[in-house]
Amino acid sequence: MTLRRSLSFGFALIMACVLTILSHSPALANFGVFNVLLPESDLANVLPNDGTELVIERCVYLDGRCVFKVAAPRSELDTRLNYIQKQLNRVKRLYREGAESNLVVRQNVEGNFNNIVIDINGESLRLMTVTRWDAKLQGDTIPDRTTQIIDQVEASLGRSRDERLPTFLKRQGILAAGVFGVVIVLNLVGRAWYNKLEKRRKHEEAFPQNKNLISTQLTLRQFHNVQEVQYRLCQLLQWGAIATALFINIGLFPQTRIAQVWLLRIFQYPLIIAFITIAAYLAIRISYALIAKANQFFTAGALDAFAFITQESNQRLQLRVNTFSQVARSIVTFIILAIALLVFFWILHIDIAPILAGAGIIGIVISFAAQNLLKDIINGFCIIFEDQYAVGDVINVGEVAGFVEQVNLRITQLRDEEGRLITIPNSEVRIVANLTNEWSRASLNIPVAYQTDVDQALKVINKTAWEMREDKFWSTLILEDPLLLGVDNFNERGMVIKLWIKTLPLKQWDVAREYRRRLKYAFEAVDIQMPTIQNEIWLKQMPNNKSGDSSEQLNIFQKK
Repeated sequence: MTLRRSLSFGFALIMACVLTILSHSPALANFGVFNVLLPESDLANVLPNDGTELVIERCVYLDGRCVFKVAAPRSELDTRLNYIQKQLNRVKRLYREGAESNLVVRQNVEGNFNNIVIDINGESLRLMTVTRWDAKLQGDTIPDRTTQIIDQVEASLGRSRDERLPTFLKRQGILAAGVFGVVIVLNLVGRAWYNKLEKRRKHEEAFPQNKNLISTQLTLRQFHNVQEVQYRLCQLLQWGAIATALFINIGLFPQTRIAQVWLLRIFQYPLIIAFITIAAYLAIRISYALIAKANQFFTAGALDAFAFITQESNQRLQLRVNTFSQVARSIVTFIILAIALLVFFWILHIDIAPILAGAGIIGIVISFAAQNLLKDIINGFCIIFEDQYAVGDVINVGEVAGFVEQVNLRITQLRDEEGRLITIPNSEVRIVANLTNEWSRASLNIPVAYQTDVDQALKVINKTAWEMREDKFWSTLILEDPLLLGVDNFNERGMVIKLWIKTLPLKQWDVAREYRRRLKYAFEAVDIQMPTIQNEIWLKQMPNNKSGDSSEQLNIFQKK
């Protein structure tokens, strides 16, 4: 498992390093590969406009690059941005078409307006008027902001013309071929990785293991969750490499670079949702594998406590592990999905504070409305996790006793001696007596008549118990040597001799019944009679008035 996890995380780390290197490479940055970022959202940078409307800023693009940003109230921004964009594209065409084009970008102050004018081929075109919002959102004065925009426009127009030279396009074509070569290598690696995963999966199916043991189940859970993560990473490596290569190659050439902006505008939020969904899914799967691994450490200590694993002990442990896994997976899934949802809201610039406050209020309301249900669930989790009892045990809960048929986080169901199914909410289980947890004991109180030789009776009782201990069948149910405690009490029937026999859970009644049968025959063989109740009756005859006879006392012993 460690090797497979290391392989998965290794490939993920390699992909992250490759993308990081590409995104921070100066050469590729100059070629415009990763210079197109997600477009500014409407609320990315805002200022109040006299308390009536928000002022927002957007980019002006040239060949897919953000040249500079302009600002305006929301209702006016589209009109202003479209005009500036058309003028800049017109200048670009004139500058590119003219072999000896003379380009001058200058400032023209008319009254209180700072205009930017472009002179090209004897024609003057007004590009824009720098407003106070353009300067204020950048933290500059209007003249300084005008100078910055002029420098940015000159540099962008010069770069646009240079990027259409044959030498530049040839170099970009070689770079595009290299990117596709890397994609082919990554796809081959991904295909080999996928084939290796399929081979391992078929090997596991060809050699099935005993799935009834909880240790095997936990190993399979961990294996399947890790393998699922590997499958998804393998698919991301293949398809992600192809999509990334196409996106990079689109940005290598000035003629197609604007498509990057369009793609990001169209698929911005779907990509964000897909990325968050995939990350949350992989995190959930990895957490499931870690929970299975933690359960393996938990069960290792529990299994060491048994000299051998019986079906009953395995079922008890399986119930505890499944309950803990179910609760842990539910909690982890809820936390990861909540974090993913909050991250998505944060990316959308939605204030999550009211959402958290509302969720807290809803949680409080639900907790008050479902107090009994929460008590049942909490107490049910404690019952199962602490192994107070499990399915198959015989327990006493208050005045109710029976065989446990079902245990979950909310209720416990018992079947009593008369066959009635009794349902008990887990919150009502406060004091419970488990008669069959891990081992049981047949506690036998054997009556012997007072006239019997005590030593002989003890010898016969002990011998009969040891015969069962050495019997081929009954020895599998008896865990330890019989313990003869001796004469335990005296009553109206005779002496009471106590014997303890430690057995497997739920087997104490079978062992006790068989022992009593054998002891009956053993007593008859040595002429030891089972005692009967003895009563002493006193009869007193009343005197006869005529004869005057005295009273007569008779002692009669009546045996029943």
